[in-house]
Amino acid sequence: MLTNISYIFLISALLIFGGWAFKALISLAQGQPVEINLKNPLNLKPRWPKETKEK
Repeated sequence: MLTNISYIFLISALLIFGGWAFKALISLAQGQPVEINLKNPLNLKPRWPKETKEK
C-alpha cells in the first residue's frame, strides 16, 4: 500500500519535471526566455470567469 502511494508521487513528480523541461525546450527553440512560475508550475488557469463587483 505504501509503495503504491510512493509510486504515485514519483510518477507525478516525473511528469511535472518532464513538462517543465519540455516547455523550456519549446521556449528555447522559439527564441523566447524560459519563465519559471513556482506558484503555478503547470500554468493552469481557471475555466470559470472571476465574479465582477457590480455597483
